[in-house]
Amino acid sequence: MIDALMTKLKTTGYQLTSPPENTKGFTFEARKDADVVAVLVKEHQAKVNVAHIAQFQDYLGLEVAKRFTGGWMISASGFSNPALTHVKTEEPSNLRLGTFSIGSLNWDYPLGLSPSVPPPTSPQKANLRYFGVFTCKGGVGKTTVAAHLAGAFALLGFDVVLVDLDPDKNLRKLFLQPDQTEEDGDASLYVPSKGASGTTITVLNHDHWNEKQYPDIKIVVCDCSPVLSENPKDLISKFDYCIIPTTLNLLGVAKKADVITRTFGHLRELNQKAEMFALINGYDATTDAAPRNRLLLELLKAELDKYTSKDKKCKFIHPDEAKIRYSTALFYWGIHIVKKTPPELAFKEVAGRSNPRVDFLQLAEYLEHHTDIDALKRQKG
Repeated sequence: MIDALMTKLKTTGYQLTSPPENTKGFTFEARKDADVVAVLVKEHQAKVNVAHIAQFQDYLGLEVAKRFTGGWMISASGFSNPALTHVKTEEPSNLRLGTFSIGSLNWDYPLGLSPSVPPPTSPQKANLRYFGVFTCKGGVGKTTVAAHLAGAFALLGFDVVLVDLDPDKNLRKLFLQPDQTEEDGDASLYVPSKGASGTTITVLNHDHWNEKQYPDIKIVVCDCSPVLSENPKDLISKFDYCIIPTTLNLLGVAKKADVITRTFGHLRELNQKAEMFALINGYDATTDAAPRNRLLLELLKAELDKYTSKDKKCKFIHPDEAKIRYSTALFYWGIHIVKKTPPELAFKEVAGRSNPRVDFLQLAEYLEHHTDIDALKRQKG
């Protein structure tokens, strides 16, 4: 593929140069007039994902890449829906995404260039999918994860219902419009989409959720009660996917692993079909934390393996695949209540980037590959 792509670019007037030996970050350099482009080629059979794009964006922001006027990522198999959503939401001006197939280069991003994405299939009736977010102990970010996972699905084009099962009703409080009461106030959020109609997140109590009254809803995310026995058994039996966030720290690993596995066991007694996932939240991704992260991850995985080895529908999501990094945006999410401003997610950009948005889209992408969310997306049309 690379040779064919280079030949194609040469015919359009680009001069191509290979990078110095042991150089990482791009495959070759393309020059034409004032343009100096870092070209990164991905020949994966799978589609390019959110993490690949975020990694390339980080490279383009390094001092060593300042000489480039922009970067192109060229894929042999296209880009995942979350990856395209990420760039179309962030709108980076120095990035292009293209798909090279059968000698033809088509651009997926920016908007307005010839797309390589095939036209949507005819809409079909899609099944409703339930996600339950549970806690292994207080303070692991259950409600924050539930809300922002809903936000990621909203960015992907789904209207989402959030069901608040926690007795504290923090989820409804966080989505209430200013000066409205918890009892009958409007707990909702509109998620705009650039170039298309936006989507909605609606927060309901359990007694207000009725599938028949919301026929267009395909994604339901439940913020579950920390007391497992207080969650409605009829609703748990409907869950397709259960997520248990946990933090990674030295004193809590053994205890949390025990609580996580007991939570898995309790849920499995009530639901035989659900896929169950343990997720690291508040992950310290700094270089200094890498050695202790490796040690703690080994300990945590060893404990979880005792259960997951017996339950094939139960998985530990390694941070290399998906994780929620620590960020001040997530830590202070909800401060709008004090400010008495409308609700918002912690997806606001800082210096043109939003790590929480990247992380939750990557989580949605992980679930897409381990569930049939991608099929839902195609059916949604």
